Amino acid sequence: MTCRILIVEDDYWAALHLATEVRDRGATVLGPTGSIPLAVALMSARRRPHAAILDVQLRTQLAFPLADALAEQGVPFIFVTGFEREDMPERFDAVPHFVKPIIGDACIDAVMALADATRRTRVFGPQCRVRSGRRGVIGG
Repeated sequence: MTCRILIVEDDYWAALHLATEVRDRGATVLGPTGSIPLAVALMSARRRPHAAILDVQLRTQLAFPLADALAEQGVPFIFVTGFEREDMPERFDAVPHFVKPIIGDACIDAVMALADATRRTRVFGPQCRVRSGRRGVIGG
């Protein structure tokens, strides 16, 4: 059984790269989407995500309300964004934060670790299958 990772990113190439990296690790991708309403719909589907990757700036909207909703549902997430850490609300201080462009696979490692921890602590079943990744550049 694989992990389900929600990807919320409005840049086509960054979303494609993230989705490819997540799939290469053996996880199922929910999305990617650059739409908060679609992300909410994916979150409330029968098979909710084990973890999520969020860009902060989605066209004209900020993803902070979506991040709050994920936190309320107990879905861990990471930020992959152009925002610097000091520009983020304090309530997200403990959230892993990666500034674009992302080089290497640290952000995918982080989201996969969160998803794996979720799988082990919830009633989602056995541990996620996690494969080692490859290096790449995300965003720009």
